Amino acid sequence: MKRNKIVPIFFASDKNYIPYLTVAIKSMVNKINTFNQYRVYILTNDVTENDIIEIRSLEKNNFKVEIVDVNPKIESIKNKVALRDYYSVSIYFRLFIPTLFPQYDKAIYLDSDIVLNADIAKLYNEEIGNRYVGAILDETVYTNKDFIYYVNEALDVSEKQYFNSGVLIMNLKKFRDNDIENDFYKWVNSYDFGTVAPDQDYLNCISKNKVKYLELGWNKMPIGQNLEDEKLYLIHYNMFYKPWKYENVMFDKYFWDVAKTTTFYDFIKGKQQSYTDEQKSNDQ
Repeated sequence: MKRNKIVPIFFASDKNYIPYLTVAIKSMVNKINTFNQYRVYILTNDVTENDIIEIRSLEKNNFKVEIVDVNPKIESIKNKVALRDYYSVSIYFRLFIPTLFPQYDKAIYLDSDIVLNADIAKLYNEEIGNRYVGAILDETVYTNKDFIYYVNEALDVSEKQYFNSGVLIMNLKKFRDNDIENDFYKWVNSYDFGTVAPDQDYLNCISKNKVKYLELGWNKMPIGQNLEDEKLYLIHYNMFYKPWKYENVMFDKYFWDVAKTTTFYDFIKGKQQSYTDEQKSNDQ
């Protein structure tokens, strides 16, 4: 039987995130369709083949994994981009996908702190037309009055438009046609300001009125309303809602069910048990 076109999926990760990335990719493999070809690319500046031995073991005839070194792309900006204690330079890697992979006109980008409950090809097959991205409104923003004020006043974006950049269908051709990568370099070299999520803010600004908004279930955070299992396609443990930091995180069952099937389970559980009161206070 003829297979469908390749489904390209991109993650960004450093060495520290490999245990959680492994859980994310294992959850993906658990849901793939036999008749699709999947290509997973790990964008990184420090991950080696030795770090992804377990991820490599998940490969199948129709599911392959590749490490992509982005050091050449970030060399000129790594000392200029805004960073915080809860994210690293890896948040910017997704912006280089269009030029690094000219063979693709469309791709999926996923943060590493996710678990999939559905075939990622279903997300890829969503039609986004000539828009920059397909994305999901950010629950963290539209449920918080301070964030609402921030995106309205600082970015001139409505909370009813502001999307989370951790789950994206990217129109790579449109990014290339509009030279977004060079625009990003100019932005980094022109501005110096503090922001909650600079890569996300940037994407929201350039994509304003050019977004296909998707079902909440494709980027459900452990906050706000619950969702029925059949509508819970992807759980995103964003911000500080990490099962490896806190007990009783909403939807943590899905994470631990997959984590238990990896060799990182004891390590991840140990991280949760050793997360100190001082660290939790700093989170607050």
